Amino acid sequence: MRKTIILHIGASKAGSSSIQSFIRRNRPLLNSLGYVVPDISLGTGENVSGEHVFALEALAKARDAAGFRARMDAVFAQSGDAARAVLLSAENLSNLGNSAIIEGLSAQYDLRIVMYLRRQDELLTSAWQQWASKIETDFYAWLIMALKQFGHWNKVLAEWEQRAGADAIVARVFDRNSFVDGDLLHDFIDALGLAEHIDAFDYKQGESNPSVTDAITMMVSGNRKIFSDVHDNRFYGALNELTGNNLVDGKKVSLLSRKQRDKVIEYYRPVNEAVCRKYFKGRPRLFPVVDHEKYRYLSSDQLVDEKFRAIMTIIAALVQERAG
Repeated sequence: MRKTIILHIGASKAGSSSIQSFIRRNRPLLNSLGYVVPDISLGTGENVSGEHVFALEALAKARDAAGFRARMDAVFAQSGDAARAVLLSAENLSNLGNSAIIEGLSAQYDLRIVMYLRRQDELLTSAWQQWASKIETDFYAWLIMALKQFGHWNKVLAEWEQRAGADAIVARVFDRNSFVDGDLLHDFIDALGLAEHIDAFDYKQGESNPSVTDAITMMVSGNRKIFSDVHDNRFYGALNELTGNNLVDGKKVSLLSRKQRDKVIEYYRPVNEAVCRKYFKGRPRLFPVVDHEKYRYLSSDQLVDEKFRAIMTIIAALVQERAG
């Protein structure tokens, strides 16, 4: 009986951290069902985080399909006959070109490629806040490049399908109303083919580090004295700890105007229509119509006021901390 390799490839900003935390927490149950979760180095050690981002990124950069296959061979060999599948998760695999690591793998293993698709306006603004704003200074200048580089789900899926086969692709929409039971993790279990065991898993999530208002990111973007690289979260973590998450938006401040958001959605419309026709037959549209009420669209004067509010919130927290 052929073994299976399951790759959860993201996409970025589509619940990957929650999925990886879930995988780590449920590793013993997954193992009992024959689903092996490798450690962060793609081995069978105990350093398991649920994600394999950096190990797979190194293999992808080297286009080392043979090295990846050797690691998978070793994991199965060391896991015994009960191992039916290896489960990996790395959201960076959704970047174009990274499918090269599975070149030729389908000759030896069955493959399942799980990908969650997020509406592109949300993808881009979230990617800016979490990563790009730490090294770039101008959101709109970055956006010009990002529109060409990110969110072209048709190209990403076609690339993986070419190497894994059409039957291997499991595409899902990152939207609560599209999830099984309205729950991302229930949906992920269904995507793995384990729906019959859905009630056996631990769905308790750990504490998350909420995103601060984009009024803050606009003031600190590209500041190398604050951020060492795109993964440096110390500043935002410290702000949330200092202010008790009072800088977290209840209703998200939008870096895009209403018209700009609509234009971004229109730009990706042909992409989304093509993906919907191929992978979601019978669905009227890939993503729900945008709900503009979810966002705070601020004028220039209102944005200045928002920045001052954020600064005074930080100052007040510092005063209270000093007062002790």
